[in-house]
Amino acid sequence: MIAELLRDRQFQELEKEYKFLSRARGETIDSLDYVILDLETTGLEPTIHEITEIGAIKTKGTEITDLYSTLIKPKEKITPEITRLTGIDNDMVADAPSLETSLPKFLDYIGDAVLIAHNADFDVAFLKAQIKRFNNQQELTNAVLCSVKLSRLLLPGLANYKLHTVAAHLGFKVEKRHRAIGDVELTYQIWAKFLPMLKDKGIKTLKELQASIAQ
Repeated sequence: MIAELLRDRQFQELEKEYKFLSRARGETIDSLDYVILDLETTGLEPTIHEITEIGAIKTKGTEITDLYSTLIKPKEKITPEITRLTGIDNDMVADAPSLETSLPKFLDYIGDAVLIAHNADFDVAFLKAQIKRFNNQQELTNAVLCSVKLSRLLLPGLANYKLHTVAAHLGFKVEKRHRAIGDVELTYQIWAKFLPMLKDKGIKTLKELQASIAQ
């Protein structure tokens, strides 16, 4: 009976939600598990376009515990314009796994970690749309932090809050690439710089952090 319950998808989702709520109330932000992620896509519309690359760094607080990077072969051809923007062309993804194969593995990889992305609404919208498109049984219910919103909270007055602008302001070397893992590395460096700054502002828990960036 217990084994059957543990295998039940609804039970697993409830358990995941319970763990998230428990963490949100009590655990400090430097003790949580995070997955910093970035996607490259064939366009800007989540319900139409597809993911071509996923890059991610898993951390405990700011300590890196794992890396994740994969190209993905989309069903549609990558246009020359998108290749110019992302550096990814059709030859590069010719032997890459499909999203149907990659997406469940990535969702298992992130587990119930807090997700961090620069302009997180974009990445989360794409992940949710792709899950729906392929009728995947898994759902994306993770807490999400946007490093754009964190930047506005901690670095008011910047000319803009593009990833490279924020990184350069903090003194990080910015290369002229736009691949997922490169952007993830920059986002990680920003997060590692921001976490002690948040603690200095008296923000200790995920709940407090979410409230601060929602203002």
